[in-house]
Amino acid sequence: MNTLFQSLKGTIMNLRTKVSIIAFLVLFTSAAALAGDKTAPDFRGNDNFKKSFPQATAVSFEVKEKFTVVNFTWNNLQLQAFYDRQGNAIGTSRTIDAKSLPLSYQTNISAQYPGYVVTEAIEFNHAVDGLNYYVTVAGKERSYVLQISTEGTISVFKKMKN
Repeated sequence: MNTLFQSLKGTIMNLRTKVSIIAFLVLFTSAAALAGDKTAPDFRGNDNFKKSFPQATAVSFEVKEKFTVVNFTWNNLQLQAFYDRQGNAIGTSRTIDAKSLPLSYQTNISAQYPGYVVTEAIEFNHAVDGLNYYVTVAGKERSYVLQISTEGTISVFKKMKN
């Protein structure tokens, strides 16, 4: 009888252990499903982003105070997309080689900012205002971020002391 009791006790313990393991696995799986994939973008505007760039890779995002910026690769280009707090597209940007700017832009920059060196050029396609270029020029004492419209109009977007 003692052997029968030991055998039943072992069976009950094994059953309890199995039930505990199954319960743990169910809870763990449920928690993981609720938590979701932390590497997948989850921000307002994500649906708009996926529709606009379905083949995007290497996607990362950062929610800022007034907007969300999404860094990603698309067609072998490094791009950024910007969304407002409601998830509406603000625009997309990419860094370009300054030599890729239209020739008239390059000559106008040289004429208006002699002695300055172009250090960065960004193409920004605003959802409402359209395409503009933002070009940083550096001088000995000051640097400027210039905004250039598609018509070629140059205006100072930002002034900086060196």
